[in-house]
Amino acid sequence: MHLSGSAQRLTTDRAAFVATVLFAGATFWFAPRPPMIDLPQHAAQVALWHDLLLGTSKWQSLVYVNIFTPYLIGYSLALLLSFVMPVAAALKLLLAGAYFGFVGSCVALRKRMDGDPRLDWLFIPGFFGFAYAFGFYTFLIAAPFGVWFIVLAHRYADRPTIALALGLFVADLALFFTHGLMFLFANAIGGIFLLLRTRRLTGLLVAVLPYVAMGLWCLVYAQVRLRFEASPSGDPIDFVWGWDLRRLNFLVYSIDWPTGALAAAWELGKVLFFLLAAPVILGARPNRRDASVYVPFSVTLLIGVLVPIALLNTWLLYQRFALFLLPFYALIFRAPERAVPSAVRRLWLPLLCWTVLIVHTSRLLAFREESASFEQVLAAAEPGQRALGLVLDAASTATGTLDVYAHFPLWYQAEKGGFVDFNFAGYLPQVVRYKLDQAPPVYMSAGQPWQPFTKFDWGQDQAELYRYFFVRSPTPLPPDYFPAGRCAPVLLKVAGPWSLFENRNCFSGRPPATTPPPASAR
Repeated sequence: MHLSGSAQRLTTDRAAFVATVLFAGATFWFAPRPPMIDLPQHAAQVALWHDLLLGTSKWQSLVYVNIFTPYLIGYSLALLLSFVMPVAAALKLLLAGAYFGFVGSCVALRKRMDGDPRLDWLFIPGFFGFAYAFGFYTFLIAAPFGVWFIVLAHRYADRPTIALALGLFVADLALFFTHGLMFLFANAIGGIFLLLRTRRLTGLLVAVLPYVAMGLWCLVYAQVRLRFEASPSGDPIDFVWGWDLRRLNFLVYSIDWPTGALAAAWELGKVLFFLLAAPVILGARPNRRDASVYVPFSVTLLIGVLVPIALLNTWLLYQRFALFLLPFYALIFRAPERAVPSAVRRLWLPLLCWTVLIVHTSRLLAFREESASFEQVLAAAEPGQRALGLVLDAASTATGTLDVYAHFPLWYQAEKGGFVDFNFAGYLPQVVRYKLDQAPPVYMSAGQPWQPFTKFDWGQDQAELYRYFFVRSPTPLPPDYFPAGRCAPVLLKVAGPWSLFENRNCFSGRPPATTPPPASAR
């Protein structure tokens, strides 16, 4: 059996696409500790939950398990894997799986919307943009769940049967326990599908029932949760609009890592321009047959314009949705009826995607070398102690990311059974949280995040709680940073910009409880 020239090209192109996706997913393993800002905090959460379940944690007097976490699925999957592999490996395995699921779900959505298969390459680079750089683990895990829900919602809007309604509700329930923001995003798109594709009001009133049922579930959940949960420090409600020129970074966050400055963030800006031009180069046409194909992209753009940076103590809201810009942009185009074979057209998107992945890979390899010194200070610390991270310089030259080392000391908690502050246990959505009377001073200070380079004070921050101090500073510490005399910490290890200090003489110890606290305290 002989394939025609066009069929052979299609087979070859698809094989190249699959190989590129597999390579991109493998990049999660290129650095022992990926340069994802919040990932150490998520790893620490999983490790602590693991030990609490086994009854082996020393920190039962400080924290409790929050069964009302909206991140339940992402954390639960990592918890299960933590029984057979290290936590870091579990997170990387799940992130790689989420990446493959994301690309696969985008392909399914493209097929559902009769899009141009040549634009599937636009599904590849977006996973490694802003959300990746900030280490939004639960958001990235939720991404394929969100897209699969959109596929189901589009199908349901076309033909709202009882079986599909039940399936949609179950999928929505899973999405709810994966990530709240993803839940709202996908439901907004699904609801608009219904409005566009349901012709009669009576039909709409019936078809909307799965969404109404899910809304009632949210109300019940909120009421039950409020009876058991409270913020550990009475945090003020944050609202930051952030409407300025930095909003333009929303575009480049679809493929690049943030560096803080508007101009510097556009290292891959030229590549982004050519990616956006791909439909024109390939001769694709906007889909005028089905208005619903424009809904996902339009909702994503509206988020980039209208959603604030921070709301209800959740920060970096709109930026993370840049993940969906390129994939949903691809959905609005259909393949031309007669595609003209051309080597330039065939290689246009593959070359651009490989360029992005080459930059991504080079940064990972450079970061692997840059971050290697941390392993030496980590090895010098005894397991099971309380520690404070004093990261005075969190920037990475290798990746160009300002805050990549901000939470790096949390790998001590994730891998050696310690407990490290600043800790995400102070935040409402986490699976392991401080008890109301146990949040330390470094959790919040005057309503602002604690930052060691401006606010560390030995007395006010109760430094006597901590056996170890993980310090990262490319320059020597100021002479008065630590107290002199009896309470001066002892320098145990220096490796590159990292230092490990031990509090030997003024360590209060405050032995953690070795038995579970009473139920009333949870």
